[in-house]
Amino acid sequence: MQDIEIDLRVAELLASRLCHDLVSPVGAVNNGLELMAEDLDPEMLQDALALADKSAKQASSTVQFFRLAYGQAGRQVDMGPAEVKRLAEGYLTSQKAELAWDADALVLHGPEGGGKLLLNLILLAVDTLQRGGTIRVEAAGDGRSVRVAGEDANARLRDETRAALADAVDVANLGPRAVQGYFSRLIARRMGGDLDVREAEGAVTFLVQLPE
Repeated sequence: MQDIEIDLRVAELLASRLCHDLVSPVGAVNNGLELMAEDLDPEMLQDALALADKSAKQASSTVQFFRLAYGQAGRQVDMGPAEVKRLAEGYLTSQKAELAWDADALVLHGPEGGGKLLLNLILLAVDTLQRGGTIRVEAAGDGRSVRVAGEDANARLRDETRAALADAVDVANLGPRAVQGYFSRLIARRMGGDLDVREAEGAVTFLVQLPE
């Protein structure tokens, strides 16, 4: 019964995180459509159309990203580095973060969802940034080690995320942001590895040694 409660709690928190990230672009689409319904001059109508178009693309990118990061499709779809990079670029547009990518050598193919893990590490790194910055993704070793860092002068690991990454984590105390650390570590462990974090001035780095 306890395992069922934990699973339900994690599912609820992940759903909350997804909805939180969708509220802004979906709301902006609605605002744009409402403006277009009014009697606007051509210039304002063009602005309203541009707002709706931009926000719809952001919402679509967010849904695509989370579908593979959180959903079962993340294990079923054989994502290579190029696909992960495409998804990350689309998602980070709405996060005011730039992507620095040096990970084409990563070995992500396979049934256990290496691409799914990488998407979740990117979400972890985004959460370390306060007002935007750089998400750096790098391959190391033989392509089975990955480093994902959030880089900015104000980058820091939230206390609740640090607690979520601990061995003795209490899932009942996790929030929608903190659950990201817990979920990411679960994926890394399911793949036969583990998740390590290193904190330095101006950067928080998440490291995983992917299995053979």
